[in-house]
Amino acid sequence: MESIATGVSNLLASLDVDATRELRIALNNQRFKDAVMGAWADNPDAALYVLAHTNSLYVEKDTAPRKGRDKDRDHVVLGVYLDDSLARSEINARRELLRLTLAQQGMHIDEVRDHIAAFDMKDRHLYPDALERLADLFGAPKPGGSLRERPNARPSNGASADQSELLETLKRAFCLSFQSLEHAWAMLEKIEGAALTEVSFSKNASHSTQRYRCHLYVAEGDVEGMSAIIGRFGETIISRARPLGLPIREIAVHRSPETLSGRKAFPRSGRPEALKDLDLHELRSESARIAAEVRRKVRDGR
Repeated sequence: MESIATGVSNLLASLDVDATRELRIALNNQRFKDAVMGAWADNPDAALYVLAHTNSLYVEKDTAPRKGRDKDRDHVVLGVYLDDSLARSEINARRELLRLTLAQQGMHIDEVRDHIAAFDMKDRHLYPDALERLADLFGAPKPGGSLRERPNARPSNGASADQSELLETLKRAFCLSFQSLEHAWAMLEKIEGAALTEVSFSKNASHSTQRYRCHLYVAEGDVEGMSAIIGRFGETIISRARPLGLPIREIAVHRSPETLSGRKAFPRSGRPEALKDLDLHELRSESARIAAEVRRKVRDGR
């Protein structure tokens, strides 16, 4: 049985996408996030602050001539662009600890360099979820505005037209999450069916706490690869969808039934094609079952 990594590579290769580069970037971003949380384990708020102000990363070999015993050995540098001086100070203070925690994550580098983010780069945020959590922590307005300012974001009982609008927002979130539009479309064109179902783990949940579970249907041969890609990019997609007015709790990948075979939920021209009401009813039942199972496990302390 092929590994998940092999499955992802095969899927992306079949879509003419630079799989190695795309997955390496996603993996490095996740490793950096995990390493920061580890290096600042004694101060999670500081870790959140660093991630919220991280604009971009790069990994490259330093080609400048060096002296000494290791002059002929590759010197690998991790560059971090940050838009805040305090975040840069935090990186500087724990540079070596960060390098060690990166190694624990499987990312072996010789040096961490911090840079000032300037011009348009300051508008980029590698970890938008951290930026939003930081805004919550300090009681500041959330980036991109509040969901309360978007009264039309929530559909009325999953009608087909409303589902189409939700999927249009999901498509935009996909396009914002990948390195290029072509990479995003390579993923979208593999999705044969898609739907978003309302999910709430509390009977007393307010309108503003409503969330959605996203269901993506792909061909049987693409399930493993697509699941791995969503595992890498799912958090980014969810973070990109939230300021657009679509709060997603999780993304699930399923094997397409025969009725969806060959269809495209996200055609290049025209609006996304929503599943029929019967399909949505079945998905809501599944969502309710999953929610009940989660509540049971929480109640039993599992």
